[in-house]
Amino acid sequence: MAEITAALVNELRSMTNLPMMKCKQALTATNGDLQAAVEHLRKQGAAAGAKFGGRETPCGATAMALGNGAAVAVLVGCQTDFVGKNDAFRAFVQSLADLALASGADTVDALNAQKLNGQVVSEAFVAQIQKIGENIKLVGVKLVKGAAVAGYNHDGRIVAVVAGSGDAAKLKQVALHVASANPAPVALDRGSVDPVLVEKEKEIIAATPEVQAKPEAMRPKIVEGKLSRFFKVFDAEKGESVEKYAKRVAITVTGFGRLQTSA
Repeated sequence: MAEITAALVNELRSMTNLPMMKCKQALTATNGDLQAAVEHLRKQGAAAGAKFGGRETPCGATAMALGNGAAVAVLVGCQTDFVGKNDAFRAFVQSLADLALASGADTVDALNAQKLNGQVVSEAFVAQIQKIGENIKLVGVKLVKGAAVAGYNHDGRIVAVVAGSGDAAKLKQVALHVASANPAPVALDRGSVDPVLVEKEKEIIAATPEVQAKPEAMRPKIVEGKLSRFFKVFDAEKGESVEKYAKRVAITVTGFGRLQTSA
């Protein structure tokens, strides 16, 4: 049997970026044949992907990348919070955000089809699954474009990106709001909200015991007052909406995206 030297193990590790022990085991199984060991590890990776593929990924990490008139947010799910907080895993997620920005990939399928360090992203996930020992998957990609872009990533768990024009620092305040408020319905101003959603909300408010207890003539005005809560307020202290804030600081907001881990 061929001698499995440390230099040979290190060479395989540099080729695969897998732990030393896995590399040594692969070389032992293939009698020191480097190329055969690579194939052996690839087969193991595919098996690992199949083994863990059906498992839920409630945890995860988010990342963002800004530049060239675009901002992109990425979410990768994993099984445990331990992996979600791992620096190497988060670096992998960041590399995907950087790739999405460079390639213009704006969907999960589009990003999965790109190449990361010479390897198709979907295959890179298989390699990561083998390395980590639990299921991970690309959950979401949000890409926005504009003359100015900004973003905010909260602890690698919630990420928001915003595009528009004007001062990027002012746009970042909108990104902070999107991250914290999780606006729903998703719209940049009242006029953009689906009228069907508004009417449904009015119906729900009007049916509440609190409103029904009031004189019928007063109910429409009460409903309108309560409806204002349906539209997320940017600054609760000033009672200022995002629309009013944008006008005051001379920015425009043309689009935004938000991603958050489930756990």
